[in-house]
Amino acid sequence: MMNFVCNALLTLCRFILICSSLLVSSYSSAVNMPLTPELQVLFPTASHIDKDDKDLSIIPVYLFSDIVGYAFQTAEIFPVRGYGGKPIDIMIGLSPEGRYTGFVVIDHYEPIFMKGDGPQRLVNYMQQLIDVPASNNIYIRGDNQKTLKGRGKSTYIDGITSATVTTNAINKTITKAARAVAQAKELAGYASQSHYIPKMDHFEKLSLSQLVERGLVKHWSIYKQQINAAISDKKLGYPSQPVSIENQPPLAELYAAYFSHPLVAKNLLPDARYQDWLNYKTEGDQYVLLFSKGLWKQQPFSNFLGLKQRNTDVIRKKVPDFDISKELPASGWDEVALYRIPPVATFDPLARTKMIFKASPGINLYDDFQLPAGDFKAELNQEANELALWQELWQQRQNEIALLTLGLVLLTMLFLNQHYAVLNPKIFHKIRLGYLAFTLFFIGYYAQGQLSIVNLLTVQHLWMEGASLTSFLLDPIISILWCYVLISLIFFGRGLFCGWLCPFGALQEFAGILATKLKIKRWKIKPTWHNRLQKLKYVLLISIIGTTFYSLALGETLAELEPFKTSITLYFIREWQYVIYALILLLLAMKVHKFYCRYLCPLGASLAILGAFPIFNWLTRRAECGTPCQNCRVNCEIDAISKEGDIDMKECVQCLECIVINYNPTLCAIEVADTKRKNKRAKQADNIIASTVDV
Repeated sequence: MMNFVCNALLTLCRFILICSSLLVSSYSSAVNMPLTPELQVLFPTASHIDKDDKDLSIIPVYLFSDIVGYAFQTAEIFPVRGYGGKPIDIMIGLSPEGRYTGFVVIDHYEPIFMKGDGPQRLVNYMQQLIDVPASNNIYIRGDNQKTLKGRGKSTYIDGITSATVTTNAINKTITKAARAVAQAKELAGYASQSHYIPKMDHFEKLSLSQLVERGLVKHWSIYKQQINAAISDKKLGYPSQPVSIENQPPLAELYAAYFSHPLVAKNLLPDARYQDWLNYKTEGDQYVLLFSKGLWKQQPFSNFLGLKQRNTDVIRKKVPDFDISKELPASGWDEVALYRIPPVATFDPLARTKMIFKASPGINLYDDFQLPAGDFKAELNQEANELALWQELWQQRQNEIALLTLGLVLLTMLFLNQHYAVLNPKIFHKIRLGYLAFTLFFIGYYAQGQLSIVNLLTVQHLWMEGASLTSFLLDPIISILWCYVLISLIFFGRGLFCGWLCPFGALQEFAGILATKLKIKRWKIKPTWHNRLQKLKYVLLISIIGTTFYSLALGETLAELEPFKTSITLYFIREWQYVIYALILLLLAMKVHKFYCRYLCPLGASLAILGAFPIFNWLTRRAECGTPCQNCRVNCEIDAISKEGDIDMKECVQCLECIVINYNPTLCAIEVADTKRKNKRAKQADNIIASTVDV
């Protein structure tokens, strides 16, 4: 009996040991996918991840067998380009209750957050959203909430000084991506989110051309003449139309079919293959079929085609294991590609979808299509379309835009009537000082309108990527100023910006005025060294732009040669080395008038090149200027007037001091000499008359 009990206990122990081994083995297989450092930040208590949803860009995170949340990256779901021109990629943690658990910055090119404590400031900003529901709208304290739209409650957080564009871009990419994930995973009440589904009351046998005519299939013919026209004048038609075809075959014929609609799939596939398709497709996903033929040799054609809804790229995943190229009507198709659109993309079949054909970098053709509403039925009401990010930002800053516009109008009137404005030098000098104060304190410090070489680098990067330039509109003050400056280059040259609208240039002028008050003796750079140093800013410009072709981040690092971020954007509140560098430049400006503008400014160099030959020469010269008169040259603090009396428009900052001298009889040496001669002749005539009377 004792032996039987011992054997039974031994068998039970073996059974427990085997079960334990199986459990350990099962758990070990689960933790074969350990948490990355980023996921550990988002979910500190989690044990492992599951990659079942990897193709949906959503990573489920578990604590043993219980799910603790979902991780995803904003750039893969709802990318939003920031001030730097590239999408701000943030990994977000979302709990099963639909609340934010954490944020990790994966990649960004926002200049203000690239150096020093910038990355930590960005993290601190997002930490304010932890445990906030994804359904909440995010507002920066002080925002005009009436201009911001969206469902859910409101959450107010502290903003970051001088980073309005970046923080608004972050808010939008976080909320839109998080809501897309919450909807896809049916979190926190998002299961009932409204959408449209296909409707087919009865089957109709339709050919491909009939499907196109009905609007369920889009047919787009692309001609070489369209691309040539786009290259020649950069004005792209919308929708693009063939130009001067003259019986020429199209370069490519593209068909885009909404394959999720049974009327489309059943008409394009044989019955047996259609049944296979019904068994294959996944509920909740949507499918688009692209097939093309033509003379376009750079295959696959679909790689050159982009789809957008609501200014956002449509997420699409190619389906490699369901080949229907042989079943399609007709023949001769060069490419047949089936794409799956996951729920996280929030694709609306009834919204207008923009098609972009990327013929070459910077050269795009556009068309669009919209599926017929009669072939769909709605489930609940759809959320109203929100404004694009740049439109929201423009609405928020209406007062600043109005004041800036008024200032630019007044400046334009001043320049168009400059010969009258300078007749009273004292009044003109007060007007100029007042406008410089407006530029420094309103445009610079308040509205954050300091133009920078970084703006040009952003445009360059967007052009290289063939991306939309809408990112350039994110800051309305910067956008308006750039448009105004580019136009002014045609009429006035570089000087209108450099002499009147550059906040750091104004700061240098005030430093020079302070030096005069303090009776600090100025340095006069010898002409030989002056001409040599002037070339330095062009070398810096070429170095920065050339480096950007290799690395945008490296180019923006070199752009730190500009003291604008330190002195204007960040109010000198920055790491000590940057502050010292900016202060040294201001000290030099007290000894050499606008030292940085003359010799180091890469932005000034680019504007000098663009505005080297203005249409109108507003700066009037006299025949005596240079020979023999040197008065204007001596009084030109920027040294833009040669000994011959010519003005170098690439270096002139349009301070109008030479016009003040020219139009004032007490300042112009020629006028003074003429006055003396006239007075002398008048005196001689008076003497002659007096002598005659005496006789």
